[in-house]
Amino acid sequence: MKLMICGKGGSGKSTVTALLALHYAAQGKRVVVLDTDVSNTGLNRILGTDAPPDLTGHFTGERSMREAMRNARQQGIPRGTPLLGRWTFDTIPPAYSARTGNLALVSVGKIRDARQFGKGRWTGLARQFLTGLELSANDRVIIDSDAGVEHLSRNLGEACDAIISVTDPTYESVRMATTISRMADKARTPFFIVLNKTNADSSAALRAALPDPSRIIADFRQDVSIQKAGFSGSPLPPGNPAVALVVGKMDGLCEERAVTAL
Repeated sequence: MKLMICGKGGSGKSTVTALLALHYAAQGKRVVVLDTDVSNTGLNRILGTDAPPDLTGHFTGERSMREAMRNARQQGIPRGTPLLGRWTFDTIPPAYSARTGNLALVSVGKIRDARQFGKGRWTGLARQFLTGLELSANDRVIIDSDAGVEHLSRNLGEACDAIISVTDPTYESVRMATTISRMADKARTPFFIVLNKTNADSSAALRAALPDPSRIIADFRQDVSIQKAGFSGSPLPPGNPAVALVVGKMDGLCEERAVTAL
């Protein structure tokens, strides 16, 4: 299963990504976390891994990556053909991943210089990676997306089995969840919402403000232990009850797909 985590900046996408990844790994699943946020650099710390080298290095840099994609179009190679080749959890090159146990972190790349511009190439690389990644029933892929919806406008959501919007108690976050919902529906990708950083009052307010609260599958309440880990850049603590609700919903979705495929 390939699961995308979306939302506005600061809503807690990376935190939810890490909590889900660590939970799945503890269950014995083989987990690939794909970091497509080209700005934030702390995901590896809360996962407990080293920082992986940029996946752009597979093409010896961003310029070569753009050239490879342009050449593929000029040669009439069908869209969706994985230019990276086909990989599995076991064959993702160690040169472009950081691992701890049965969890692998892959990063498409980071903006490290003022002369870099345009996120489209990184989104294209993420789509290439997801298209070519072959999964077993025991594998889970979690995509930590950048803030906003540009990745969805570039069809990255169509490479996923489900999209989750992380929604915190702000007006902007409610508007973002509404936009993501519309785009996910257009892409025909199952869409869900998790509330984050809430208390009883803000949780009720969000449920009243969101156009379709039936999409809410979990509520991550304010948690001092998570805040401390995030501040110190330490692996997140296990046992958050909201994680099990999300995992249960995603497992049910996997079972439905398996039955439909019969």
